Amino acid sequence: MNPEGNIELYRLLKEWDPLGLEAEDFDYDAEIYDSMEVLHRTGDAEQAGREIQQIFLHSFEMEIPLEKIRPVAEKGLEIVELYKAP
Repeated sequence: MNPEGNIELYRLLKEWDPLGLEAEDFDYDAEIYDSMEVLHRTGDAEQAGREIQQIFLHSFEMEIPLEKIRPVAEKGLEIVELYKAP
């Protein structure tokens, strides 16, 4: 994936704020990078969603419903596909 794709993927995940902590100036960088790796590695929104759910569960001991993750995972996979190296 080219650098522009990684930037777009990072922006998508940075804007997401699944736990509503943005008001506290909270930083999800570690979870964002882990989620980016999942999206690069998997090609399936369901699998990516489950793995992203586990990332946040491990970090915050809070389970995000898959219904809240799926749209972001789908959009992230679209970005990965769009910017895939030829």
